[in-house]
Amino acid sequence: MTETTRVMKVNGQEAVLGCITSSCSSCAGNSFCNVQGKTFTAINPKRFPIHAGDTVEVYLPPGKTIASGFMILMFPLLLFLAGLLGIRFFVPGSSEGLQALGGFLGMAVGFMIGYLFGRIKSASYQPVIVSLHGMEDTTT
Repeated sequence: MTETTRVMKVNGQEAVLGCITSSCSSCAGNSFCNVQGKTFTAINPKRFPIHAGDTVEVYLPPGKTIASGFMILMFPLLLFLAGLLGIRFFVPGSSEGLQALGGFLGMAVGFMIGYLFGRIKSASYQPVIVSLHGMEDTTT
């Protein structure tokens, strides 16, 4: 999926992008960046001459977006359930408090794995700037 965003700051090959009121008025309401004040980082592998205030198009690979969302949100919830049911199954007669503790420990492990996944895979899962407004990329 491709989104149009505004450059907030440039740091070498990375750019901090976000929405501001003037650019959000054209959004259809289903954009991932349509929350004013939220920013995200994208890489500029083609080294477009971008500056703060420029409008760019960013490509987000749908499969990678779904996978990263799963790792951040669903994986910890699944490990919560695994921890809760694991205590219930392997410790007969365990109290609800102990089962909840097992669930929260599982969720904490899930968040830690998600964090490590983000640190290891962060470059390959980042959005990519594909064009500068008025300067289309024809090499793809």
